Amino acid sequence: MNHSSISDDVLTGQLKNGDIHAGSVLYTRHKQAVFSFCLRMLHDQAAAQDAAQETFLKMISKIHSVQQGVTLKSWLFSVARNEVLMVLRRNRIIPMDLLDEETEAYDSSTPLSLSIDSELKEKILHAIAQLKPAYREAYLLRETEGMSYEEIASVTGTTVSAVKSKLFKSRTALHAMLKPYL
Repeated sequence: MNHSSISDDVLTGQLKNGDIHAGSVLYTRHKQAVFSFCLRMLHDQAAAQDAAQETFLKMISKIHSVQQGVTLKSWLFSVARNEVLMVLRRNRIIPMDLLDEETEAYDSSTPLSLSIDSELKEKILHAIAQLKPAYREAYLLRETEGMSYEEIASVTGTTVSAVKSKLFKSRTALHAMLKPYL
């Protein structure tokens, strides 16, 4: 049977029924997006690989906890987010509450490097990296993963209005940081 053309919902059901091959297909389908999210949040390839690997181990072991009506993609990103937060907390990179709102959307303690010879793409990636984790997370889930506001709210455990606010602040901060180059 060709599993690659089967929807995530059907594959999730098959995995819940013990079809490990369905889990392999889901892994192949989502591994790059999950790893990319972890890497953009952590800025460390080894830590991102570990977080992504833990995400997929939990997919196999905790697949029964995926609620009816929740997409596997949203659930995977919720798990990946939790893994990223655990790494950040373990490394004391962020305070215990990642989601504390502050007045500025970017971390001014690590200013944007104004390297003249860098390409615009590098400047954009660097600007995204300067966003505070909660804002960077919302921005990446929306712009990189194409998630809806509702999906992002589900992944982050917040409200749609909080997601919209974080996206607005992240975009405003990015615009301010990139204005000299655009």
